[in-house]
Amino acid sequence: MAEETIQGGTMEDYAEYAKSLAVNIPEITWKDVGNVALDFTPIIGDIKGGYETVQMIGEELSKEDPNYYMIGALGGLGAAATIIGLVPGVGDVAKTAIMAGARRVAQGASDVGRGALEFVDRIEVDPNTLGALGGNVRLKPASKANKADLDPLGYQKTRMRDAYLADTDVRFTDLNENLPRKPMSWEETEGKVILPFYGDRTSGGLLVEGVNDVNFDTPVYTEAGVDFMRGPAAQTDDAIWASNQSIISRIDDEAEKAAIKFDNDDIIGMTGSMAPDANDFATFTGSAMAELVKASKITKKSAKEFDEIMKSIDPDFVGVLSPKIREWVETTTSPKRKSFIRLMDSAPMQAKGFPSPAEARYSVTDPTQRDMPAGMFGLGVAKIDTSAPLLYNTPKGNLPKANVPHSTYNTQMTSKGGYLGSLPPVPQGLIFTDIYNAMQGRLTKSGQPLNEAHKTYAIKTKMPAQKVTPEILEGVLGYLSRTER
Repeated sequence: MAEETIQGGTMEDYAEYAKSLAVNIPEITWKDVGNVALDFTPIIGDIKGGYETVQMIGEELSKEDPNYYMIGALGGLGAAATIIGLVPGVGDVAKTAIMAGARRVAQGASDVGRGALEFVDRIEVDPNTLGALGGNVRLKPASKANKADLDPLGYQKTRMRDAYLADTDVRFTDLNENLPRKPMSWEETEGKVILPFYGDRTSGGLLVEGVNDVNFDTPVYTEAGVDFMRGPAAQTDDAIWASNQSIISRIDDEAEKAAIKFDNDDIIGMTGSMAPDANDFATFTGSAMAELVKASKITKKSAKEFDEIMKSIDPDFVGVLSPKIREWVETTTSPKRKSFIRLMDSAPMQAKGFPSPAEARYSVTDPTQRDMPAGMFGLGVAKIDTSAPLLYNTPKGNLPKANVPHSTYNTQMTSKGGYLGSLPPVPQGLIFTDIYNAMQGRLTKSGQPLNEAHKTYAIKTKMPAQKVTPEILEGVLGYLSRTER
């Protein structure tokens, strides 16, 4: 019987053809990855810091006595097994050291509230000390670190004085005033219309009692930015947001326009994070700054120079060394308070020994938002009710009064049962796609492409109402999927 053919060939023919396609798969070592890095992107993707870190690990492995602890620290916990698999003939001691280094970085990142790569930036190696188990690995002294290492998110315009901001010790008591954050999924926002609530990242319901070695004479009470919609004003008056009257009136007007434009779809306010120095507007940031001033060793000559500048801004400024300095910061206007803090953030004043504005800003920042970049949206979500009243600290006529006034802002927006929940924050560009698309390819007056700061400014000033479409939701979920790996 003739052998059966399939599409013109016998089984033996296909077997021979398959054999001809076979290739020898070489063993990949760390040297191969380093030499042709671009061909090993999946492997490099496991390693914190990418190609630069691969090169550093390769250089260490080429030494006669590699520091396996440091290699593990550089690669991170997620890449430890990959690294071990690429080092030929690695022994048990080396494996243990690699894993120990990786775990130390993971633990260190957790301890200081920073990402693992930033923690690795703080590692240095003492070349005069040997030790495969990490005897020659230590944290880089702050005196040797650059500004970005000390203060990655820019809490201070000037360089921190030889201190990692993440190591700042903030002592506080939680008064447990806020409702718990309610987890919410992005799928719940589909079809709803978002209005941006840009807010500072200040904490709420805390009594800040001291920073590092400074104990405050009087604790500083924080009133929240994002979490205002969960705090005492929300529980008493259904308040969801506080700001100056012009801002709240503008949000209210835009919500009414959006309700008409989008045929009465649900309108929600969604919080977005501002830069760390946006905290300067808040009364209690000034209070923390005043407490740090009282504990600082500022000379009379330096104080005189500071006072001269401040009196040009506010002739009634009491003087930086005045015992009434805290009273002044708590009763002055927000723009003058901001000038007070930012003058201290200048290089000349920092050189004269004025306290760190970063520490003041950091001390009143919500601990869960300390490492959040600017322009991240979703941590607070509330339904906007355009028929609900606005409340005022000092109302005129028959206008309703706020029962829980905010010390910084004079007007509150209310909404019955307004707080909806808290979402995993995502970059603003994934949400406000209409305005981002409209700005695509546009240039500044000097011919430069518009950057994120320009787009943030546009969102703040135009206050766009953005409907969450399936396409927007898909982009958000894709981002979250990538970042959660």
